[in-house]
Amino acid sequence: MSVRFEQVPLVGAGTGPAEDVDAWLASAAVHALVEAFAVTPDDRALLDALATGKGTAGERLSALDGFSDRWDTRKGLERNQAPELELSIEQEELALEAATALGLRGGARLRFDHYDHVLVLGGLIRACLVRPAYAAHLIGTGRIDAGSVTGLGGHRPFVGDEFQLAVEAGAPELKEEYEAMDFGMRRAFGLSEPESVEGEVSELPGGTWGVRHYRTGEGVKVHVVAAPSSEPGTRRANTPDSYDFFARHVAQLSAGQRLLMVTTPIYVPAQHTAAIRMLALPYGVEVDTVGNEPGAVPGAPVTDFSATKYLLEVRSTVRALRQLTESF
Repeated sequence: MSVRFEQVPLVGAGTGPAEDVDAWLASAAVHALVEAFAVTPDDRALLDALATGKGTAGERLSALDGFSDRWDTRKGLERNQAPELELSIEQEELALEAATALGLRGGARLRFDHYDHVLVLGGLIRACLVRPAYAAHLIGTGRIDAGSVTGLGGHRPFVGDEFQLAVEAGAPELKEEYEAMDFGMRRAFGLSEPESVEGEVSELPGGTWGVRHYRTGEGVKVHVVAAPSSEPGTRRANTPDSYDFFARHVAQLSAGQRLLMVTTPIYVPAQHTAAIRMLALPYGVEVDTVGNEPGAVPGAPVTDFSATKYLLEVRSTVRALRQLTESF
């Protein structure tokens, strides 16, 4: 089986967010994914709606969200703990090709050579090491210059193989994401002690927050942030919470500023969509999101994602698009 799909632009890269969502839903890659996993009459109805544009974008996204439940192997687990789906060879190949077309396997481009703010997005420990290194690479090689750089982490305890990865990184003392992001940013940008530290400790699951303020030898401001949750009694902060906290507490964003999100390619569509909703639309800023390029930073580990992992992040993209559509 050999299938190739036309590249689908990220939301915000076309006529407008609403039109871009419609184009995403109408894409051959999305239609083929649904067709490959369709079983029930409701699945067939979804295929028809995607092909004909029947119903609102919100209704199609809601149906697609429900459809994507069959790809959810996390069930509340961290990504490195989620089991694999039992897929046919054809489904695996199709998932990889669709992921390529939907922007989960690289291809995002830098539109500008100056960004007012570069945001390094957190995650599992490998991300907290690789993404700061890639952001420093972009700046250090002159591909971009930045007014400030912010690492967005969270108070999430390590799970699974993260403890061993911390040992291999030479930092066995690390036990959580925020500390890992701080370690990754200090190592990537050659930082010493913070100029100032602020924060608040709470007994609520998502109530604790903190910010460490640094400055590079060249004078660039660097922040490492663990944002509070918008639902502190229920869960820890997520990516939209981090964006919102950054915009209000750290940056005081103003219209026309340029922001660059640095992440891993597989997460680009979902995290970019959240940035459009939380930053571009309310603050009138320009947002780009790029994934680290494998091999760009010598010694940086390269992750080879499975078809299951790509399907999980297509599901994350659907959910991010659904939230975006609800904000129109």
